[in-house]
Amino acid sequence: MTGRERFVRLFNGERIDRVPLLDIMGIRDSTIRRWHTEGLAPDADAATIRDIVGFDSDLGIKLPVNSFVWPEFEREVIQTEGMTSLVRNSWGGIEQEIQGLKIMPLTVTQAVNNRSDWHKIKVRLNADTPGRLPENWDTVCQQANQGDMPVYASVFPIGFFGGPRELLGFERLLTWINEKPEIIHEILDTFCDLWINLYLRIRKVVNFDYFMLWEDICFTGGSLINNDIFRRFLMPRYKRLAAALRASGCQHIIVSSNGDQHKLLPLWLESGINITFPWESQLGQDISAMQLQYPEMGIVGGINTLALAHGKEEIDLELKKIPPLLANGRYLPGLDRTVYPDVSWDNYRYFFERLRGII
Repeated sequence: MTGRERFVRLFNGERIDRVPLLDIMGIRDSTIRRWHTEGLAPDADAATIRDIVGFDSDLGIKLPVNSFVWPEFEREVIQTEGMTSLVRNSWGGIEQEIQGLKIMPLTVTQAVNNRSDWHKIKVRLNADTPGRLPENWDTVCQQANQGDMPVYASVFPIGFFGGPRELLGFERLLTWINEKPEIIHEILDTFCDLWINLYLRIRKVVNFDYFMLWEDICFTGGSLINNDIFRRFLMPRYKRLAAALRASGCQHIIVSSNGDQHKLLPLWLESGINITFPWESQLGQDISAMQLQYPEMGIVGGINTLALAHGKEEIDLELKKIPPLLANGRYLPGLDRTVYPDVSWDNYRYFFERLRGII
């Protein structure tokens, strides 16, 4: 079987020759720099590491589509003081950057602070705007359709919670849900129209295997919103998007969220989502129990990355939970977080050698 066939058949609940071995969360640049001091070749990068470990792929072949604010805003330095700069990001917000530090920037001002700001952004959320597809689109389509790995569409910040939060900020999003719900409904419908119109056109020329929604809607205590808000604001758009994609032939819709997401599983299933990841097991989430309770939900990830930092005994203990999950089906093993530099090159290779043997 090809990697593409394995992925699709796995989440269809069909028989496969083996489970795919995918690098689903990636590695920090700082981690690779550490490994350069531990025997990894000085010129090795993430692609080299995937070859050494024997991964089939990362998440697969991603379609390079501009599916958020477009045209994007030009990056503009607004103010600089010492090592700190205020910079306009590609979505129109203002961020604080510190020279020489590769960390998540601090958002100072969001792109949408009032109704007028929203109307200015809304004109950049039109599926017909030229430039959403790359100039070499024909070549991209040919390579995707002929490739052996799963093909997927969308990722950060495409989501009905994650997307609006990037434009409004978390506090304003939740405030407007209560005080200005009509604007939130308009924002969500605009996103839904954009993604349906854009990706249904793409489906006519590219047979992508799954569509990914990025939400990050959970934290250590569960969902950031209650079930009523989920049902009133998110679920109708999930259902409409999922129905449109499935009618076009894309059967698998994945939602990505860190945090404890187990209470959202029945809501996501009702909404048309059939795969979730990365399942942070370090938060105590029991994916074995979730798999038994919701056998129709595909699960990706769920392996505690912290075990790789603690040593081989912890790694072996973590690996023991994988065979039963594989036996129950619709499970693709992978780490639950990006690999940070507290993980040694030796432990990383040991883990994936053992995992490859299990699958």
